[in-house]
Amino acid sequence: MNVSSTVQRVCVRVLENRVLGGHLRSLVLEAPEVARRVLPGQFIQLDCHPSLTLLRPFSIMNADPERGTVEIFYQVVGMGTKAMATWSKDHETWILGPLGSHFTAPAPGEMALLVAGGVGLAPLRFLAHRLQMQQIPVTLLWGIEAEKIPFATVPAFGGVGVDVVENPLVLAQEAAMGIVTCLASVQKREGFFHGFVSDLMDRVLEVGTGLGVRSRLYVCGPTAMMAAVAGLAQKWALRGEVSLEGHMACGLGGCAGCAVPVTQGDGWRYVRSCTEGPVLPLDQVLWDVPMVHAGGCSTKRGT
Repeated sequence: MNVSSTVQRVCVRVLENRVLGGHLRSLVLEAPEVARRVLPGQFIQLDCHPSLTLLRPFSIMNADPERGTVEIFYQVVGMGTKAMATWSKDHETWILGPLGSHFTAPAPGEMALLVAGGVGLAPLRFLAHRLQMQQIPVTLLWGIEAEKIPFATVPAFGGVGVDVVENPLVLAQEAAMGIVTCLASVQKREGFFHGFVSDLMDRVLEVGTGLGVRSRLYVCGPTAMMAAVAGLAQKWALRGEVSLEGHMACGLGGCAGCAVPVTQGDGWRYVRSCTEGPVLPLDQVLWDVPMVHAGGCSTKRGT
């Protein structure tokens, strides 16, 4: 669903700009107009610095309509995010939003299986919280390679990790909400599944946790990770959605710089991830069209 017609340009104020470890940050903005309307999977365009010609796109990790706040999870890697990292409380800037399409809820009787890689956690964490509020069972798998884990963890007392990880850890905030989580890393870490998050997904489905075909799949992360999860979705006969947010320029569909290939009948065509997306059906995205890079969530948030 394209909802860009509701976009507004608004001045926002920084409430918090917290270091989460390494180059990872959490930015909380006072933006009541956006907080009331934004849905999981949508994004905003943010004015990082007057010297930068283009705004920078960021997914929303949380929105609180009552407080009028939106939260961004970002990684400092380029000029825009380096400027953002210097912002202190009460700094003011401009944003455009909400932009793009959003995730759709599972069908009645379905559970939700969320698979995130790196900063691709942002829209899926937002989705997990909203689905939990609707009393939809949620399992969130997250692959993270940062030297310091950016969010608090606690020992798991149930859920998927008990079956696939020794002494499993889970995300503390999600555990308190009743959301099942399990963490993965290619580095050997106590309490983490050792391997890619796609391997963790395969293992979780193998041990018979009841997810199987009763789940709707939601994916966001680096391109290679999403392609691997898409392959496993076929193996396990899972359908779902992916947030495919490559490098964007205008964020409004005018430049077509974020085009991604999708199936159309017996052939394929391009769609713009900023307008027709960023959320698209997982089984429609083409991962192997020559000279085309779909661009994962992590590429969108690091400029």
